[in-house]
Amino acid sequence: MSSPPNMRRAVFYPVSRWGISENTRWHIYLIGCGGTGSFIAHALAQLAASPRGEAAQRVILVDPDLVEERNIGRQNFAPADVGYPKAQVLALRYNLAFGTEFEWIHNAFEEALLPKNATALARILLIGAVDTGKARRTIAQALKERHDDVVWLDAGNGYDRGQVIIGNSFARKELAQSVDENLNIARCLPYPSLALPELLKAENKAGLSCAQAVENEVQGLFVNRFMASIVGQYLYWLLQGQLSVSQTWVHLDKLEMVSVPVNQFNIDRYSTSTIARARAIEDLFDAGQEPLPEMVPLPAPDVLPQRTESE
Repeated sequence: MSSPPNMRRAVFYPVSRWGISENTRWHIYLIGCGGTGSFIAHALAQLAASPRGEAAQRVILVDPDLVEERNIGRQNFAPADVGYPKAQVLALRYNLAFGTEFEWIHNAFEEALLPKNATALARILLIGAVDTGKARRTIAQALKERHDDVVWLDAGNGYDRGQVIIGNSFARKELAQSVDENLNIARCLPYPSLALPELLKAENKAGLSCAQAVENEVQGLFVNRFMASIVGQYLYWLLQGQLSVSQTWVHLDKLEMVSVPVNQFNIDRYSTSTIARARAIEDLFDAGQEPLPEMVPLPAPDVLPQRTESE
């Protein structure tokens, strides 16, 4: 039996107001080069060296921090990197290893770093690998007046759980008509902060960096690398025009992972009432699912499978 039209899986094809072009090139900004971001940098280098690498026309790594000794072994850095800017270390490493032309900015992300306009041939992709609500609020604010010319791919995690979410629109009217049933594409997805407003409130209350979190055993050793691998897969699919999921949720404690398919039903669900999402969180608790760490927002109740007493 065929699925209802609004449940039929579609491919995310972020069509801008300039239309569609098979020759689209991406300007990719990696915001945050710490726990997850340092491993995403490696994924970007792999993509740049692949047959689809030409689609990533420009890659800019953005981070205000220096490599510290406590980062070694927990982030993608070596002892010789200590004392140097994280973004610079990673850009130079992969430029030498893969012949890429990564750029770096030793500063915190701000709206002024983005070009004023994108075109059909030059789109902008922001990869958020930050660990505070404040940093995500800066990204969300920068996108408020950008219409549909920027795609935001966000990754976040707690001790052993995390999520990856992609979107390109705050406009509920356009989101309500996102899927073209004839072409089987979704032109827009809700921005991560619209799909899960909790992202903008999520804070690491202890004020810990990823390295400190691992050191204090409030974050697993390999969770950042795992999340970076998922981001890499999203990027690979996006550059090939084959991305058909909008969110991926991970529970590393039992190696559980589930994704939210791109379809009009899910687009509507994650771009409408925040009251409905708040109710979903309560339902998740009522169902007996143990809560995620505070820095990780909760999915809808049917996203992660319930556990039985025998598990």
